[in-house]
Amino acid sequence: MENEPPIDILLIDESVAGRQIEQLRKLRETRDNAHVRVELDGLRLAAAANNANMMPRILECVRAYATLGEICDVLRDVYGVYEEPAF
Repeated sequence: MENEPPIDILLIDESVAGRQIEQLRKLRETRDNAHVRVELDGLRLAAAANNANMMPRILECVRAYATLGEICDVLRDVYGVYEEPAF
């Protein structure tokens, strides 16, 4: 299209990924991993129960420094992954 203003594109420096990976490694080394496992197991039980409020269990996982990926992995284990059917 003519006379269209340029689109600003967010460019993120490659070093950001390295810093995030290092921060995650440090977190996993310094947190109480046994406590994280206990809280993730509690979330797994709440997710498997019918009509259970999982928000308190998720908050306990976060307070124990479980990562978003670890929390999502537990929920994927219980509920699976939705795949749109191919027609």
